[in-house]
Amino acid sequence: MSKQVSKSFLKASGGVAGLLILFAIIIAANVIISRVRVRVDLTGEKLYTLSEGSKAILAKLEQPVTLKLFASSSSPAMPPVLKNYARQVEDLLREYVVASNGRITLEKYDPVPDSDAEEWAQKYGLTGQPMDIFGPPVYLGLVAQMGDAEATIPSFDPQAEALLEYTITRLIYRVCHPEKPVVGVISSLQVLGTRAPPFPMPGQPKPQSQAPWLIFQDLRDDYTFRELQPSVERIDDDIKTLLVIHPKDLSEKTLYAIDQFVLRGGQLMALLDPLCVAEMETGGGANPFGMPRTSSNLEKLLSAWGVRYDENKVVADMRAISRVRMGDGGRIEESPVWLSLSRANTSAKDVLTSGIESIMLPYAGAFSAESTKDLAVTPLITSSESAGLVNSFSAQLGASTVRSEFHSGGVPLAIAVRLSGTFKTAFPDGAPRDSSGSNTNEAPSSAEQSL
Repeated sequence: MSKQVSKSFLKASGGVAGLLILFAIIIAANVIISRVRVRVDLTGEKLYTLSEGSKAILAKLEQPVTLKLFASSSSPAMPPVLKNYARQVEDLLREYVVASNGRITLEKYDPVPDSDAEEWAQKYGLTGQPMDIFGPPVYLGLVAQMGDAEATIPSFDPQAEALLEYTITRLIYRVCHPEKPVVGVISSLQVLGTRAPPFPMPGQPKPQSQAPWLIFQDLRDDYTFRELQPSVERIDDDIKTLLVIHPKDLSEKTLYAIDQFVLRGGQLMALLDPLCVAEMETGGGANPFGMPRTSSNLEKLLSAWGVRYDENKVVADMRAISRVRMGDGGRIEESPVWLSLSRANTSAKDVLTSGIESIMLPYAGAFSAESTKDLAVTPLITSSESAGLVNSFSAQLGASTVRSEFHSGGVPLAIAVRLSGTFKTAFPDGAPRDSSGSNTNEAPSSAEQSL
């Protein structure tokens, strides 16, 4: 087997909010960019620097890209606040030109009424906004072109200024990659939504379709998400990024498929939960013989990679307390297991997390691993030093119970980590045998891959 780059991203956290934020980060980082840092004003004259994520995308441009900015800057109908924002957009675009080493060209057009520029703006699908009933439409949009490929931002919204750089970089990536990358998804949750059967059972209420989670809805313009069943025995070759979200009771063959995917250089994002809020909200994890099980794990793979993770423990952090309402209409309490984390809890040097200002993670788990000569372990999100692990059952009983069991370890706990380097297989004896006792058709895995 040829030696290729292998990377894996692990996150132990409960709840929809943490899942969505970290999902957005890893998708953007592995396939596009991380959620980029908001622009930084260096001089007071609105000269901005780009994030490392954007620079990484620009460095990989293989063909020239033309950016066409359409701004009605000369129009009296354009409000001053929008004119100021148009200048900010132009300033930032010029930073892209500088950072691209000649691979990006910026063109500016003023689409006055009945002009060629306005006609082209309309052909590109840019949205003119009327400022009053009788006034001409005002334009502030962007077109990116590379060869025959084309992508547009129909109009810039000043209220979305914090996402300006992310939006522009995403546009550049989209025009450079007109074919959507395929992202595989394995999950015990209905993250990609469900379709109601066209013919319900007689006498039964008609089931309702369920929409995909918002993050998938937002990113489906850039990616093709392919749902893989938890019983999948092979990851398709055209899948370069695999999301494993809250995996429960995966078979040996499925674990082997994930193992082989990593060894062949695939990008893996594993989202593990000691206490999954998303599952509790939907009534999942029901167990008629006892307490519902809302934890997930990839124990066999983690063990092979030297990662320790206890699916029955959640992080309590006395410096990251959140005010939350317990139950429907319940009391508000200060919970140390609902973590309100800031930039101080993230890796400022890593492109994956350098743009995070704040994040809330309910019932987060923790990983423990040390770098070796073969495998580098990079903590991406950590607790403070005033943190410890408590039983996940106790964590649901309220802040007073958590405090009674709490013992600080005096060191930060790793909530999200990235692994990169030489991965050892979790199946040194080859593929699991099927029920007939013969090996599966897939070839035995290589013991390691090189970075």
